[in-house]
Amino acid sequence: MENKLLDKEKTFESLDLDDRLLLALTKMGLNHPTLVQDKAIPLALAGKDILARARTGSGKTAAYCLPLIQKILTIKGKMLPTDQERKAIRGLVLVPTRELAEQVSKYVRDLTQFCAKDFSVANVAGNAPLHLWMPIANIRPLLAELPDIVVSTPARILQHLSAGDTGLAKYIETLVIDEADLVLSFGYESDIQKVLSYLPKSHQTMMMSATLTRDVQNLKKLALRNPAILRLEEEDDDSTKNLTQYAVNCSETDKFLLIYVILKLRLISGKCILFVNDIDRCYRLKLFLEQFSIKSCVLNSELPLNSRHHIVEEFNRGVYDYIVATDEGEAMGEVDSESEADEDQETEEVEAPDAKSKAEKPKKRKRKVDQEYGVSRGIDFKGVAAVINFDLPLSARAYTHRVGRTARGGKKGMSLSFVVVPEKSKKPKESSDEKIFTRIVAQQKENGSTINPYKFDMKQVDGFRYRAEDAMRAVTRAAVREARIKEIKQEILNSEKLKAHFEDRPADLQFLRHDKALHPSRVQAHMKHIPDYLVPKISGVSGADGVVASANRAFIPFHKPNKRRAKPYSRKPKTKTDPLKSFGRSKRK
Repeated sequence: MENKLLDKEKTFESLDLDDRLLLALTKMGLNHPTLVQDKAIPLALAGKDILARARTGSGKTAAYCLPLIQKILTIKGKMLPTDQERKAIRGLVLVPTRELAEQVSKYVRDLTQFCAKDFSVANVAGNAPLHLWMPIANIRPLLAELPDIVVSTPARILQHLSAGDTGLAKYIETLVIDEADLVLSFGYESDIQKVLSYLPKSHQTMMMSATLTRDVQNLKKLALRNPAILRLEEEDDDSTKNLTQYAVNCSETDKFLLIYVILKLRLISGKCILFVNDIDRCYRLKLFLEQFSIKSCVLNSELPLNSRHHIVEEFNRGVYDYIVATDEGEAMGEVDSESEADEDQETEEVEAPDAKSKAEKPKKRKRKVDQEYGVSRGIDFKGVAAVINFDLPLSARAYTHRVGRTARGGKKGMSLSFVVVPEKSKKPKESSDEKIFTRIVAQQKENGSTINPYKFDMKQVDGFRYRAEDAMRAVTRAAVREARIKEIKQEILNSEKLKAHFEDRPADLQFLRHDKALHPSRVQAHMKHIPDYLVPKISGVSGADGVVASANRAFIPFHKPNKRRAKPYSRKPKTKTDPLKSFGRSKRK
């Protein structure tokens, strides 16, 4: 946790928390509350509705989990062990994605590790993709045990409430809506309204959000009663200083050339997330990098949930350096509003476009992808040195979410975006990113951030162009399709192993890797290495912890200077002898 976010003059003991929670916090290495925790926990324990705006990484999860758990422990502490109402669902946490649902559930278990016998949490978000709804009968046993807290997405919990499981909401006293702006951008507003109709009228509501959009303000009027509003994003926020943003104008072909040079020459070192806009691009980029023996793993909505969880955990442990990720699930609710940076224009829109947009929403929900999948928001990626927007996102808001994966916890980070512009395009029909990039620059300027041009001399890397083009020719549509099918089959097997075999043998998880080469395309051995004469003088991208930034690393030699090099062959040739003279010198015995 960033030191400037902590209130070191206060400790968690001053927040009137249970001793078992304090012990768990100490074991988790949390001794001082953050600003949002210090302000929100007392208000929540007093029963106030809360709307908290705080940036990612500020401790919002603990800000609502701790008072929620404390209230339940207090209620159960006043009851007899034989009391029938002792076991009841008293807390409901709604999150936008199933990855975040699993993360919150795990966090609650960590907080309640010293009272686990008297406290339970259930994640009913499910493991199957949303278009393959898990039968209610498979989840009912979890709810039948009456856990103290239920974590779910709005659509999942509504499925149970609509099916007649109204008893699960009878004793709910606290509702939490985490990442409220993202929940609404996913199109869950109507689902939340229906969920609210099933809850007791006297329940307490806490809403956590990174931004206070107009939709969040509307939901506040619907779900909150005289709330305490905490705006804590601006105070002591050095995230803009820690994040260095770059952009480079290029063509679509040059994207692949640049990513090859940057990763192969280690111009950016450390863990990186490479964002693309669709699943096919995800595998195309992975196969392209495989041509040069650059290992990476993919993360998208088609993969089983267990595999996605394992990929994130292994990435956080440092097993993988590169993740090629899509955020198509999150982009569904955020695609490209022309008035994204100007809310006043939204209110002046005529009714015809509104009606059209509403009519198009059901079509978006019919896409056969996991709509509850999310990468650029909510998921706790640790130690990300850089975010590379291989494909520019479809909205300025999505850009903010992507680059927010780095420069967290007081560490520095950088982002690099590839922007396709007409003057660099070699194909006449190549799409341009100029329009959306203009909105991204404007929004970042409003937030006090600037996107610096990354001055990349393309002449210095022209020697790599034939290699990049050769690798691109090998990655055909058929190769991408084959790789996609192969990866899904492999991850489905991995998911089954994760669900069954590895529950009993957790130590074996380290042998299950997700960055194995797919190799459905032609791979040439000579592409793995870079000849010395091709290595250019290129300065590293500065601004991130673990990113090459020093002047000494401006030139990257093929051989390390500290290693002893073999001396050239300098032995003198043997002098020729005259056989007649040598014969004459021989003595007779």
